[in-house]
Amino acid sequence: MKKIIAVALFSTLLVILSLIAVNAVITAQQKNKQLEISQTLLRYSEALSQSVALGLKSIPFQGCDKRSLDNYRKSKLDSVYFADIGYIENGKVTCTAFWGKLSVPVALPPEQHQTDNGFTLVQFSQKDFFTGNAAIYNNVIIFTSRYAYDKFTPVTASYSLTSTTKDFGRTFFSVSPEREQRSWLQSSLFTLSVTQCSDKWDICVEVKHHDAGLASLSAVMFVLLSAFLFFIWIALSLFSLRLYEDRSSLERRLVRAVKNNTISVNYQPIIRVRDKHIVGVEVLSRWRDNNHMNVSPELFIPLIKKIGLYKTYYHNMIKKSLAEIGPLAIKYQLLISLNVGRTEIEDGDFITILRRNCLLNNLPLSLIKIELSEGAVSNAGVLEEFCEELKCAGAKISIDDFGVQHSNLARLSHLQYDEIKIDKSLVDGISEAYKQDIFVIFSDALSRLHKTLVFEGVESEIQFNFIAERYPEALIQGWYFSKSLALSELEKMLATSAH
Repeated sequence: MKKIIAVALFSTLLVILSLIAVNAVITAQQKNKQLEISQTLLRYSEALSQSVALGLKSIPFQGCDKRSLDNYRKSKLDSVYFADIGYIENGKVTCTAFWGKLSVPVALPPEQHQTDNGFTLVQFSQKDFFTGNAAIYNNVIIFTSRYAYDKFTPVTASYSLTSTTKDFGRTFFSVSPEREQRSWLQSSLFTLSVTQCSDKWDICVEVKHHDAGLASLSAVMFVLLSAFLFFIWIALSLFSLRLYEDRSSLERRLVRAVKNNTISVNYQPIIRVRDKHIVGVEVLSRWRDNNHMNVSPELFIPLIKKIGLYKTYYHNMIKKSLAEIGPLAIKYQLLISLNVGRTEIEDGDFITILRRNCLLNNLPLSLIKIELSEGAVSNAGVLEEFCEELKCAGAKISIDDFGVQHSNLARLSHLQYDEIKIDKSLVDGISEAYKQDIFVIFSDALSRLHKTLVFEGVESEIQFNFIAERYPEALIQGWYFSKSLALSELEKMLATSAH
């Protein structure tokens, strides 16, 4: 029950994080649209300001005489942006193109905004005269048409549009969507604002999207999206938990298998090409777990290293394999190949353990072949000393997996060894015509070292015949002749081939 609750809480957290991510993606896309709207609104506001400024500066006659009023009326008719044009005396509007000469002059609003361009901005709120914005220059006043921004009304269903002075002290235009038109989900988290200001005029525009991100989805879509994400994260969380539990359980059973020495040994025959005779076997560890059936060595050997039992494991493998295969090796004079890695080379106990177990099973060290990677340790001196000690003990040495990773012909000249095992990746190239030349060049170069060549991973007749024709004294191993065998299976094969 605790696991279910933990998975549910963890999945809920991931759903929230996923929704935040989805919200960010949607918002980023919507912001591009807002930038387009704000740029359009800013250009329009700049054009309006330009028109008003030119209108104020281009009026040649000022006053309230007939000539001036006619001039005001003409300018008003020439621009759709102008609601009216008038003249100011002593801080009061005394006449306009629309009203003519006012019997009672209208005082200017007390709050006035001075721009860097020398204009004065005011806002009237007198219903019986004018409601809206106006600009003043040299006693001439232009009242901006209240319909100047009507072209932007269609985009206000989801957006609030505002055009103001840069200090936001004077608003030229402002419109917001009606409350009932807004989304079911209202929050500052889902309100996206974009502000842009003019370089030339005292103008800034702001575009707010009140339904940004997830709020732009319908309630049904939001619920479906949340349910889908919750399902996905629940499934992934349960799967990850199962993998973790399986791995932890696998590690616990592997610990018991190593300590109880229940990891078994298989033997892969090594065949001489010339007469197809079994001349040796490679020792391979196998683990059949009750819950996981056969577990690959590529999985359980790294796990053994991770849990710190590798030294115990390889001690057990040497003891078990030599005890099992010893009698057959003596009877058929088989070379027993043991794989070693960095731990065996560097820990200083390997050769002592090998000698002890050979004595216990009456096995001469001349029937032991140690397979090692010449790149198993970074310190060349350690590897050279290890090889020299093995040779002095009478064991044979094979350079394993040659052709991959650290393969280095120059480094081989400093090592004592008897054979080179050519990696399966190169042998696979025999089946592909364009790779055969590479294989031959590589193998010919190694054959000149006058060491025994062993070709790994021979799986087809084509590969065998190709090798047999060019390297009849070589050895091979692979599924073409036999997979790795249990001791009883190997014994039957040896008995059959002896007759």
